[in-house]
Formats: sequence, structure tokens, C-alpha cells
Amino acid sequence: MKKKVLAITVGSLLLSMGISAEDKGWNWFAGADDDYVMEPTASLLVGSMSPKDGSSGSITGIELSFNCPLLQPPTNKIRQQISYAQYDEGETEVTSIEINPHYVAEISPGLFIGGGPGLGYVSVDSAAKDTNMFALQLGGSVHYNVSDALFLGGEARYQLTEDENLGGSMQGMDNWRVALKAGVNF
Repeated sequence: MKKKVLAITVGSLLLSMGISAEDKGWNWFAGADDDYVMEPTASLLVGSMSPKDGSSGSITGIELSFNCPLLQPPTNKIRQQISYAQYDEGETEVTSIEINPHYVAEISPGLFIGGGPGLGYVSVDSAAKDTNMFALQLGGSVHYNVSDALFLGGEARYQLTEDENLGGSMQGMDNWRVALKAGVNF
């Protein structure tokens, strides 16, 4: 029930922000503009994930990020991050596919901080049960463009999943994740 209330609240907030954003210089469908530049970045990520069951283990993955073609603010940027990550600890394997739009601000030349919500699809394979579930998440990030081609970054985020029974008393795969990223800007 808490997750449904959270989803409705986040959806309502995003909708109301979108309606009022039009009057403040936000650019809807920015990808259709002649001056839109995608600025894609492909990254490898490595880090640690801590599910709510108290275990913890390493994650690895890949990520593609780019300037959001749907919405851009009058200042700063929204970067769309699409990630694929895997966690394997003991008898539990978790695969997660996520989309996370982050509002980012440049605080120094090449150094950006940001944060935002996200949606995910999580597949859990455990000794007790295999299941798939949807997820909501909230995260923060820092990026640094070392050069025109080299990207370094980090993120922290919390993921809230559906309350699927994973066997025994385990319900859902809510988790914290921290990760470092290294990649190439195109």
C-alpha cells in the first residue's frame, strides 16, 4: 500500500511540475529541436548493493546516458540514464534494468552533481523462488568529464520494489546501491 501511495504521489508531483514548467521556459520534446545535442556517454559501473535482508555484495553493470530528448530545463540539464546491473551474492542473483532521469547542474567546469527518480524492472533468482517485479528509485550522482572523451562518476540510490514473496519471510528486494562509473563520451 505504501508503494502505491508513493507512486501516486511521485506521479502527481511530476505531472504538476510538468504543467507549470511550460510557463517557465522548460523545453518539452527537446529532441525535436534543431539545436538538440544528445551528448551520449557509455559507462561501466561497479559497486555494492545492500538488500533489506542485511546481506551485501558487489554489482557490475553498464549504463548509457544522454541529454533527455523529452524535457530540458531553462538552465542546467536533464540526463537520461539507462542502466543494466547484476548482483550475485550467495544463492541470490538480481538483474535490474533501470531508467533514471537526473537533473544535473555544473558546479565547476566539467563537474556535475544531480539527482532524480527512476523506474526499474528487477529479476530475482534465489534458492527459494524466482520472480520479477517493478521498482521505483531515487538517487544522487556526481559526474566529471576528465576530457572530451573520458567520463568518471559515482552514484548512490535507493530502490523500492514490489512486495513479491521471495520465499520464507522475504518480501520484495528493496535495496541501497553505491557505484563508481567510468566511461566514454561520444
